[in-house]
Amino acid sequence: MKKVVLVTSGEERLPAGTAEAIRQFADFRAARCESPDDLLAKFPDAEVCWMFGPNLCLKPEALEKMPNVKALLRSGSGLDALPCDWAKAHGIGVYNTPESIAECVAEHAVALLISYIRQIPQYNARAKAGYEWGKVEGMDWHISHRTLGLVGYGNIARRVEKMMSGFDMEVLHYDPFVPGSLPLEEVLKRSDYVSVHCPLTPETTGLINRERLALMKKNALLVNTSRGPVVDEEALADALDAGTIGGAAIDVMCAEPPDVNSRLLQHPKCVVTPHVAAFSCDFEKNFFAASVAKLEKICAELGG
Repeated sequence: MKKVVLVTSGEERLPAGTAEAIRQFADFRAARCESPDDLLAKFPDAEVCWMFGPNLCLKPEALEKMPNVKALLRSGSGLDALPCDWAKAHGIGVYNTPESIAECVAEHAVALLISYIRQIPQYNARAKAGYEWGKVEGMDWHISHRTLGLVGYGNIARRVEKMMSGFDMEVLHYDPFVPGSLPLEEVLKRSDYVSVHCPLTPETTGLINRERLALMKKNALLVNTSRGPVVDEEALADALDAGTIGGAAIDVMCAEPPDVNSRLLQHPKCVVTPHVAAFSCDFEKNFFAASVAKLEKICAELGG
């Protein structure tokens, strides 16, 4: 059996039965590792390292001293927390479980978009503050028969497209890895609403920048549930100030938690949620079931 280690926490963090399920196909141990040195002290002979949340210990300076490591698994979406280039150069596989949160993140992106279009957070605040009942301000958008642009066209974006299909929208998408995708500039120019779903890589850092925001329609809305650094935050705040676009709804920021005085956090045209898109009452069930399945697949591919 392959030696699988969870470096994020002890077994007590796992749902009941999870550790036992992993032990059906692997020699499994778990302990929170606070640093690379801590990892080396606890699991020097690990073959598969599993993590979720912040990466405190799976760093090249530790992994290069662990000759048996053959795979790294980060549960959830995105691989930006792991040293992917280093791992690839050293023949170590890198995996994640985007399927475990795709449905929730898609639901959240759709919820952000619809709530902004219908001005639900704004009217909720006004109603509770004694705003004149029935007075209409800021209803500048409509959902049906508009154009939705998807930046990135993977599992989450395709679910967003399916969820929004009842509104009879035209859907455009940009993804350099998907045949038939449109150029990003064309998607931005033509879309009434743009939802960002690409992973964070060197190529996507700052992808939605000042120049590209300027291409969008004056009343367009931008939704970001991917990673904060994909969008240039200062450029977005400037665009909102200038009326270059109509508004933004975001679940992710460059610094998390952000400074309480962050321009976007305080901006009246920006709705913010605190990086919670992946969570629902089904989160733990989906998250850990996908993790166990991926660990089993990894162990089988490694030969035991």
